[in-house]
Amino acid sequence: MREPRFYSAIVPDRDACRPSRGGANFLRDCRATVAVEFAFVLPILCMMVFALYEVTAGVITYMKVVDVANTVSDLIGQVTIAQGGVASTDFDNYYIAGQMVMYPSTGSNLGLAITSVYYDSTGANPTVAWSVERGGAAAITNPTSFVSGLGTANSSTIIVQATYTFASPLDYFITSPITITAKVVGMPRNLLPPAYTTGTPCPPASGGSCS
Repeated sequence: MREPRFYSAIVPDRDACRPSRGGANFLRDCRATVAVEFAFVLPILCMMVFALYEVTAGVITYMKVVDVANTVSDLIGQVTIAQGGVASTDFDNYYIAGQMVMYPSTGSNLGLAITSVYYDSTGANPTVAWSVERGGAAAITNPTSFVSGLGTANSSTIIVQATYTFASPLDYFITSPITITAKVVGMPRNLLPPAYTTGTPCPPASGGSCS
């Protein structure tokens, strides 16, 4: 003879979400609780998403500005003896290259300031050889102080300062434009002493303008 089998089932407490007549048990009524909680949380979530988007866009823009300064410094440092130096048209091309680095931004408000500084036979006394600006940028302030102690005998440095005005596309968390500035220092790789004791020539020996 087979033994009887017993089956059990978990029966939900249907009274847990049932409205009650007593005021003390009013909070037990959980109908539409999720909708109410979502209504409270949704504005906070939207604010966090918008703020995260704007901050991330700002950080990416800052990284691109740093890349612009590094790119232009590297391009000037690669000028060869055959070129003899950099001229006005070269700086125009460097500025266009910097705008391309800012893609997908147009780079229309990108500013570039470039200064060449050379040192004496002891590697001291930094002196400005030339300065060039593009995109309406202001000249670099106190360039010799910025590169003091970085030179060697008859060497030179190239300072590139890139500026960009970042305006948030959402204008929600970052409500006003922010000016981002990056300044880097590079060195010539080909136009070296003892032939070039005052840094990269501008304008080059072949002529042109350094403005």
